[in-house]
Amino acid sequence: MNWYTLPASVPWLTLVLVIPVAGALLVALTPSVAARVIKQLGILTSVLTLALVLAIIGGFQQGVGDLHLQFQEARPWIPALGISYHLGIDGLSLFLLGLNALLFLIAISVTDPHTPRLKQFILLLLLLEAATAGILLSLDLVLFYVFWEAMLVPLYLLIGAWGEGRRVYAAFKFLIYTVIGSFAMLIAILAVAAINFSQTGQLSFDWTVLVQHPAMGVWHLPLQLGTVGIPQLLFLGFGLAFAIKMPIFPLHTWLPPAYTSSPIPVVIVFAGLVSKLGAYGFLRFNLSLFPDAAHSLGGPLAVLATIGILYGALMALLQTDLKRLVAYASMSHLGFIGLGIFAGNLLGIEGALVQMVNHGVIIAALFLVVGMIERRAGTRDRAELRGLAASAPLFAALFLVVSLAALGLPGLNGFVGEFLIMLGAWAAFVPLAVAAGIGVILAAWYVLRFYQGSFQEVPPRPAPFADMRLADAGVLAPLLALMVGIGISPAFFAAAVDATVKALPVITR
Repeated sequence: MNWYTLPASVPWLTLVLVIPVAGALLVALTPSVAARVIKQLGILTSVLTLALVLAIIGGFQQGVGDLHLQFQEARPWIPALGISYHLGIDGLSLFLLGLNALLFLIAISVTDPHTPRLKQFILLLLLLEAATAGILLSLDLVLFYVFWEAMLVPLYLLIGAWGEGRRVYAAFKFLIYTVIGSFAMLIAILAVAAINFSQTGQLSFDWTVLVQHPAMGVWHLPLQLGTVGIPQLLFLGFGLAFAIKMPIFPLHTWLPPAYTSSPIPVVIVFAGLVSKLGAYGFLRFNLSLFPDAAHSLGGPLAVLATIGILYGALMALLQTDLKRLVAYASMSHLGFIGLGIFAGNLLGIEGALVQMVNHGVIIAALFLVVGMIERRAGTRDRAELRGLAASAPLFAALFLVVSLAALGLPGLNGFVGEFLIMLGAWAAFVPLAVAAGIGVILAAWYVLRFYQGSFQEVPPRPAPFADMRLADAGVLAPLLALMVGIGISPAFFAAAVDATVKALPVITR
């Protein structure tokens, strides 16, 4: 079922990519001195993109699984090499596309109009939005790789040019990690196409061809290279790029400096959306193209994800810088997403999909709050921020809702995904489920310390701290609404993703 039917003649998914690029071109043509106009153009572009994505979500046919991708657009791009311009959407990418559009709108809305080189800043954000949307919509492996690499350039420039502290070091470290992973993925993409060509005589990089062609049975043959099978090597080639982006322990060391150095508008989309693209890649490519390798390597990867849960939580407990605390908290919660994916069962993967959206909503709200605190108090040091609730009761009340969602309180969105993931992990890896449960307890600890240390107790020195303004509350409002709405009624998510998840070979084998 769906709410309505959109005309099939309109290239809806291409428009999702074109609107941000068109907005970026308009920004590029606007004089740099017209800062207000530049920001308004950025907001208008993001509003139009979000409206279009919401229309697509409303027109999405629920209960359609297998390879029945919707709103597909397929055109030859480089026919001689089997490369096509192929876009499509299903339950794996539907809500992430909505999250993408929402977070970029919020990021541009909270951008300070006095930001140096505002024109270039907004332009890069809009180009980044087009690249991340392209990753979620691409069904041709080469097209996916192009968008994956295109995402790197704006992120590198946004961190390195507009960041704080050791921003150049953070941007370069992120660049090096990402390039190494991307190179491994490129080799794996070429190998997949070459093996498929050797078996069928058809050169294609199209995911829909590779995943359902009978020649894909080659991945199940006991081909060996040393002690590792070819399917496992290809799985690891894709997986390295995705594991770095999530990131999975121990490939996480770029994350704390990158998140801490990024300006608030950038870290909102960086932590809220970009990190989920690695998890999405595992679901879209690793679990569908290499189901046997996913089963054989899922256990070790689930162990690493669980280590990340505990390591991130313990590191968050040690932080006094609120921005760094939220960075490690993000890493810990991303570990739950990895655990759900590598559990390899229906509950775990559906929980991971739900938690990808939930994490994006919660972590964006947490970084927004940190930015608001720093702007008002002039510091992010938790030791200097006690007692803020006395002068900002509305701020304290709204932040309490965010904090309760982050620690997984039932009735808010943070609980839904974690609960499904824990059920899936319990069915697959009981010891890891127990360890992840300890991570839930640690999350409650560091989140409550964050809240209590900032808004409760007696302040070390009296300082003016303005309460939340209407504009600030308006930016947080959609995120708070999603926290409550998803927590109370999460069934809409399951209805949209259930059929797609059941169609994954790793589930149905």
